[in-house]
Amino acid sequence: MAIDVFLRSYPEKGARLRFALGAAVIERVHHMSGIHLWLCMPPPKPPEDLPALIAVPEPFHINSKRLAEEKAESEIYCVMDDDQLPIDRDFFELGVSTLSNHPEYGMLAGFLLEYAIHGQLYADRTEEVIEAHSIGCPYFVRKGTLSFPDGPLRQYDGILSKVVTDKGLKTGFARKCLYNHLGYGFSQIGYAP
Repeated sequence: MAIDVFLRSYPEKGARLRFALGAAVIERVHHMSGIHLWLCMPPPKPPEDLPALIAVPEPFHINSKRLAEEKAESEIYCVMDDDQLPIDRDFFELGVSTLSNHPEYGMLAGFLLEYAIHGQLYADRTEEVIEAHSIGCPYFVRKGTLSFPDGPLRQYDGILSKVVTDKGLKTGFARKCLYNHLGYGFSQIGYAP
């Protein structure tokens, strides 16, 4: 069975750089094998020539993840953003197999390339799974693990991580699932103090 991958795209009017980053990621993921790609965008409905489409109502940061849970058919699915570029062709297979091999974990995120740079917090960590208490996209999760309480955008990764840990499961990073965060520093939520 194909792995369900939900790629969230929230294009902003006039944000040419973000649009270009998203287009590159969508094209790359669209051509990867072994997955069923869903493109999640706010209404109006996205163009018809793209993968399976989901028009997501506001609040986008909650409903895009809720709809992924509802529509997923694979036992483990992935939710990612349009500025997160998987490095390896087997990125999704690695994420699914890592979560499958670690039943004590309820949700695992990919491992950001920047985290592996010397001097970064996780640079010297080499284990297959690195426990972390608040993770975000791209994440792999077993269908049925998540519920979706209300919460603000800037805190929602922590809220979903707590949903998992409240069930007695861990959250963390799948160390071999490398991705490049093309939008690093250009996040739609910003990095205001």
